[in-house]
Amino acid sequence: MVKKLKPVLAGVIIVFIVASFYIALLYLESEKEDGGRGVVVRIHPGATLHGIQVLLEEKGILKHSTIFRWAAYLKREEKNIKAGEYLFKPGESVAAILERLSRGLVEYKRIVVPEGFMANEIALLLYREIGIDSVAFEKIVRNNLFIEELGFKTDFLEGYLFPDTYLISWPYSARGIARQMAARFKGVYSEGIANSADSLLLTRHELVTLSSIIQAEAVLESEMPRISAVYHNRLKKGMRLEADPTVAYALGGVRRRLWYNDLKVESLYNTYLHKGLPPGPICSPGRAALEAAAYPAKGCGDYYFVADGRGGHIFSRTHSEHSRAKKRVKSGNI
Repeated sequence: MVKKLKPVLAGVIIVFIVASFYIALLYLESEKEDGGRGVVVRIHPGATLHGIQVLLEEKGILKHSTIFRWAAYLKREEKNIKAGEYLFKPGESVAAILERLSRGLVEYKRIVVPEGFMANEIALLLYREIGIDSVAFEKIVRNNLFIEELGFKTDFLEGYLFPDTYLISWPYSARGIARQMAARFKGVYSEGIANSADSLLLTRHELVTLSSIIQAEAVLESEMPRISAVYHNRLKKGMRLEADPTVAYALGGVRRRLWYNDLKVESLYNTYLHKGLPPGPICSPGRAALEAAAYPAKGCGDYYFVADGRGGHIFSRTHSEHSRAKKRVKSGNI
């Protein structure tokens, strides 16, 4: 009897080995073609292994669904699959698919937020690029509880949404992106700028407000420290800043040439009418503007400047010099 069982047992073992070898081949099998179009798959938070399997099948990504499910259980990855947006090529091996899902190797969207953008412009940018609800974004950056949670003492995150290049992964949310931008601001601000603000007897909010005006005024980064010095000098002397960008902000953030009547708009942001800094930032300043506000040009005795029409400015110490500079610009005799 024992002798009869041996061939049977040997046959079973052989079948098992062959089957295991075949399953291993299917697990590792890859049929993707170079240059083939990728398929975007979004795994939602809380998705089950079965739901993911069905989704991958529907998308034409997964051929051997049973092996995928077994492999996930055997590797104990069934509850370790990360939510996110993935890019697969049809014919990828089960092993490659499972590894990417368990390691969370998601796709990222590159978003460039320019320096000097206002919060409403950032909201529209996010809507265009990744479909974020612009109204939701504008609401969250004005949400007092959210702002307090982030550690800011203000009622609006204007100026604290740091302009930079961000890599953002799905699922996108207005709250998540605002948090990421505010965290980036904190990181930049803490790099020496905070100490300088203290030495200038300016609060963080005041320094960011001044930075935003410098950002909006300057075309050339090289001029930022000198523009900063002009504003510091005027503040120390109790002069009005008379910064055109603050008037544009008071008018709703317009980006057009200002007229004389515009300078009469009644708003605390109108620095032609009110002394000192406006109530808050008027845009998102970049690193150079923040550093310029914290480190104005040393020994600068200028109190005025006027755009020269070529991207730069003509700086003056006295009002009479400033008047002559404006006439030169108007006549084109630069």
